[in-house]
Amino acid sequence: MIRVADGLHGVIAGADGDHQLWLPQGSSSIRLAIVVPLDDDLMIRLNSISRFQRLLTGRPAHPVPALQALSVFERHRAIRMLRAWDGAASGASRREIAGVLFRSDFSGLSAAEWKSASERRQLARILAEARAMIGGEYLTLLRGDMRRRR
Repeated sequence: MIRVADGLHGVIAGADGDHQLWLPQGSSSIRLAIVVPLDDDLMIRLNSISRFQRLLTGRPAHPVPALQALSVFERHRAIRMLRAWDGAASGASRREIAGVLFRSDFSGLSAAEWKSASERRQLARILAEARAMIGGEYLTLLRGDMRRRR
């Protein structure tokens, strides 16, 4: 755990990836709670909570259900969505974001060249998908919906 101005930050290592934990009250005695919506995705949420609780207590987490496991492509696409969204939220221009994601310099392009660039259209699709995920579409990943497997 690392103490900083806004509390304690830590990482809990798991076989499927690390989980970041933030305790805003620092090391003062607090009881953690999880609020769970009672909806059609309750069992998915409870399974995820159970896996996380096992990690918190030092026990091995159950494997991710096969329907929820992301392919290499899906994981790569999710990472790109997060990077693009973070860039946009930080105030970066679309050209700057495209430069980072596609490892190219688009600053020298004219407005017409940039408008017709395939990377600009690809970035627009990535940002639209990121917006949808943030708006609740991420649950399709947890459900293992076949429609996400295009």
